Amino acid sequence: MYKVRCVKTKVMFPLIKEILSRKGSVRITVTGMSMYPFLRQNIDSVELSPTDFEHICRGDIVLTVRDNGQYILHRVHRKERDVFYMVGDAQHRIEGPLRPHQLAAVVTAVWRRERRIQCLDLRWRLLSALWLNTLPFRAFVMKSYGYLRRIMGR
Repeated sequence: MYKVRCVKTKVMFPLIKEILSRKGSVRITVTGMSMYPFLRQNIDSVELSPTDFEHICRGDIVLTVRDNGQYILHRVHRKERDVFYMVGDAQHRIEGPLRPHQLAAVVTAVWRRERRIQCLDLRWRLLSALWLNTLPFRAFVMKSYGYLRRIMGR
């Protein structure tokens, strides 16, 4: 059995970059709530694989590096000829334009407990596409979901 250790991002990502540069994949635990409800903080983990700008498309979850050095895991909202835009699943503000050199990896699988969900799975792609299309009224959907959870919990 492996022992799980928490490591600071600035320590971990140079190693992740090295593994990805050798065409390997890495599994990391999700932190933060920006990708909720698809990815849950400290519960789900994601499998990161190397990619390049030409291979990403709308709906992909990608790891990017902001200009300030911060790593962000969000979903591609749209891609243009030489830039792309992304948004967190729990957010309504689109971030971008981002340049191809800011792309660090793509999520190829999500681990929910010990179950591996391929991001190319038709159900996953369909749900991702539907969720991206809720962007104009996502805040309402999330508030309604929270309200229903509170009601059902009582």
